[in-house]
Amino acid sequence: MKISVDGGSFRVAIETEFAGLVEESVAIFNETFEQAQTNDKTILRLLQIILEHRDSDDAIGYAVLGLLGWYHININPVDDQDIELNLPKILPHLINPAGDLTATSASEGSTFLH
Repeated sequence: MKISVDGGSFRVAIETEFAGLVEESVAIFNETFEQAQTNDKTILRLLQIILEHRDSDDAIGYAVLGLLGWYHININPVDDQDIELNLPKILPHLINPAGDLTATSASEGSTFLH
């Protein structure tokens, strides 16, 4: 199984067996989540590992599996087929789940006031 992560400015991929993959990736995500305390910080930490350790296959594999665990828990269950995590398409929906709903809401005028 091939797992690709497209971060916009970088692209990494790993090849692995599916057997035990979901459990391992969820465990990595949960371990990182315990340290970071929020989904946002966990994702940022995993992305930081990818960017800082581009030359280390082990570190990249760890971070990619962690991102897969996050995807499995929060977005869509993973099955036994190649997958691409396209972060520029996924992350905006996590940051602003309501999307364009604020454009038509009654509070739209005060949405960005400080």
